[in-house]
Amino acid sequence: MNSNIIEKLHFINISTEEFSIFDWKPPGIFKSNVLDLNIVKENMATDIFFHIYKGNEKIVHIRKDNLIYTIGTSTEVQFQILEALLEKVHEEFHEIYDIKTIFSHSNVSTAIFKNFANNVDEIVSKLNELNLIQKVDVYCTVCQKTLPLFIKKSIMKSATSFPVPIVYNHQGHAIVCYIDQNFIVRGVELVNTTG
Repeated sequence: MNSNIIEKLHFINISTEEFSIFDWKPPGIFKSNVLDLNIVKENMATDIFFHIYKGNEKIVHIRKDNLIYTIGTSTEVQFQILEALLEKVHEEFHEIYDIKTIFSHSNVSTAIFKNFANNVDEIVSKLNELNLIQKVDVYCTVCQKTLPLFIKKSIMKSATSFPVPIVYNHQGHAIVCYIDQNFIVRGVELVNTTG
């Protein structure tokens, strides 16, 4: 998997509708992501991942438990990896903090979440060891080569039928890959896309 993911991450943010409560950036990244966070607040659906291509950056966000989790990275990182990272961040954040109780007080300082940066550092540095992602190889008839496709394992756990279709956008076209519960590729076909 992307062993050097830390070099490709731009930010991880957790926010409410009103303000950011936690912002993490890898060393050497100072860019503000305020405008990106305003864009993600426009999607009101919960428990659905949204993907945004923004120049040389990919952004993934999801609303869960009245919070918005957002991650930004360079374009070469696959969306499934970013989704898996956000799922893990959400899981650990809610294990540590009782958000409902914390925000029931009127004068909450976001400084109480500052130490969560240590958790994010550990999640990012141990991503390969966390066993959140499965790599499969798919053949693209357009590229005429085998490509690595990273799939978050939680998709298979929540799937109601198999094979699971995964759309892989790359190099200006897309393929749909049918993956069974054992992460075996059962079919690949070129798909037409629109936007």
